[in-house]
Amino acid sequence: MSKIINQYNFNGMTVSYVLNDSQRAVMLLLPKEKNCDILSDKNTAVYNNSSLVHLLLSCHNSGMLSNSFKFSETLKTLKFKEQYTEENAEYITVITIEEADAGYGIRHNLRWYKNENGFEVFTEFYNNSADCLELQYITSVSLDALSPLLNNEGSKKLNFHRFKAGWSMEGLHQVNNLCELGLERAWTTSAESLKFGAVGTRSVREYHPYGALEDAENNVIWGVYLAHNASWQMELTRLLDGVSLSIGLADSVTGLWSKKVCAGECFVTPSAYISVANGSIAELSNRLLSMRHRAIDAYGEEELPIVYNEFVTTWGNPTEKALLDMADILSKGKTKYLVMDAGWYKPSSSVGDWIVSPTAFPNGMKAYCQKVREKGMIPGIWMEFECAEAPSKAFGKEFDELKLKLNGRVIIGEVINGRRENFFDFRNPKAIEYLDEKVIKFLKESGFGYIKVDYNTSPGAGVDGEESYGENLRQHMLKVRNFFIKMKKEIPELIIENCASGGCRLEPSMMDITAMTSASDTHEGYECAVVAANLHYLTPPRQNQVWCTLKPQYSKERFSHIISQGFLGRLCWSGLIADLSHSQLDEMFAAEEFYEQLSPIIKRGNSYIYRTDICSFYTPTGTQAVVRYSEDEGKAMVVVHSFENAKALEIELKGNYKLTKSLYGEDFTLAGNHLVLNPQNDFCGNVYLFERV
Repeated sequence: MSKIINQYNFNGMTVSYVLNDSQRAVMLLLPKEKNCDILSDKNTAVYNNSSLVHLLLSCHNSGMLSNSFKFSETLKTLKFKEQYTEENAEYITVITIEEADAGYGIRHNLRWYKNENGFEVFTEFYNNSADCLELQYITSVSLDALSPLLNNEGSKKLNFHRFKAGWSMEGLHQVNNLCELGLERAWTTSAESLKFGAVGTRSVREYHPYGALEDAENNVIWGVYLAHNASWQMELTRLLDGVSLSIGLADSVTGLWSKKVCAGECFVTPSAYISVANGSIAELSNRLLSMRHRAIDAYGEEELPIVYNEFVTTWGNPTEKALLDMADILSKGKTKYLVMDAGWYKPSSSVGDWIVSPTAFPNGMKAYCQKVREKGMIPGIWMEFECAEAPSKAFGKEFDELKLKLNGRVIIGEVINGRRENFFDFRNPKAIEYLDEKVIKFLKESGFGYIKVDYNTSPGAGVDGEESYGENLRQHMLKVRNFFIKMKKEIPELIIENCASGGCRLEPSMMDITAMTSASDTHEGYECAVVAANLHYLTPPRQNQVWCTLKPQYSKERFSHIISQGFLGRLCWSGLIADLSHSQLDEMFAAEEFYEQLSPIIKRGNSYIYRTDICSFYTPTGTQAVVRYSEDEGKAMVVVHSFENAKALEIELKGNYKLTKSLYGEDFTLAGNHLVLNPQNDFCGNVYLFERV
């Protein structure tokens, strides 16, 4: 008979640990005010097929049911041993140990940073047996026995939320009930699984590593978010009435991953973040993203300075003259970072060699950077230093020793625009020596204070090395992350922008060690506002760099649309700034003033996305609004965008508010907390600041 091991209360969340009939622990997470009979007959039956972790050793049978390792023979060998807490000034950790008779086991860590709205979870596999063991699968976290609040199998009441990625189509919210996903209970028994993730080194190429399960009947939603920059997988699995949502490294089948853990050794999974909320996906996402401020604050960027990136100005042909001309204009406003993008090395070299073009920068980079700083701005530069492209010298055979290989052959990746690249092996000290010289020393000696780090293709599921293909890749990507940390350590004032074909690395482990990230490669299209809005549920907007590309021929409506989208994240100007009229420049500089006023809300707050029509990137229709409240809900920023066939959008605000300021007039009515946005034209934008009455 199941029994409760312990219960803990953390900031309005109750964590219960239950011992099932197989003597394994099960973790339940509920809002504190949601009461249910944890030990009901229905729930205790579910616990017997539930666990803290999904785990498989190569010496055991997979127990595979519907392509899931959840029910492996390895799990059956584990038994609950003990649970205890560790506490310091920052956090409390609940540690649960399960061990097999042979001496191997797991330490499941649930860490709550004080006053936060969720938990960091990671699992340690330790081997105190006499044998060298091989892991073939292990999760970072499993939320099992969902939903304990239901009295039935809940297929029509349980909704699964996930977010599709895609180049210039980031953050598409998809939601289906379990019936639609084929995860109902069958007539006698069932064991069905939905499994997806990423393979390779662009971890947000297909999906964001974030999933949520909503109990619509009881208005509760649970979520998991993995921090990992290589292959990962998520599973939504059902057996009888029990549903589990888990996430971790891609397994031996999907990610070619296995890991040898010899006697006395331990393997620690990547961290995942979890939370539970009363309400919608918005409430859950705001709770999960609020946990990210700890790492972002530690990076050291206090304000949200405006960026200018010249890519949509020169399209890969930056010059000293063009950039300094831009600096003369931008220095009249509030832009701080002047960033040159790709092409500063042409025609002298290519990606990998990093030789400054003497025609584009005749005085060298040090002299150029000094001139930018004299104009009151910080110079930035684009690099893709993990790769070397053809026909650079670094791409050639004399550098093969420094490159990632598969079956002894240097891996060649092809970028969407046709470029061919190979990859430096960051496990190789000689490769790091080369990059120290070409990247860190170059940044220091030149005087750059900002680097945009791009990454445009992947070496695939695995690489050569001493362990499995997938584990070798994981170790390489851990070293890549360490190089980012090394750059910041050696140049403390350096601002790093995380970019990978736009938004292909929008995941916590890379974003937490960089100041901001490229939200997308949507440079000029109307879909930029759609992507920037979507990402309010996936990444803190204080880190999302949003392109705002201005050209003199644009209509007044399009100007308002583009400028308004910058308020959805980190404002990044581009385009033909030098050709703008005086009135257009005045409009741009006025927007900068308003942006600075609203930056505290962009930096910290809670967001809610509203649309009249379904989300479409290429042919958006209707009206979209993002309402972002300050943390105390004393202020609300409303960013509105209309598309084709704009229509009225009704929103219930969280209280009564009055208008303080708008960017472009007042196309709304407000009665009490009932806000009706009514754009007068298609493809225009506006930003409002409201204060609570």
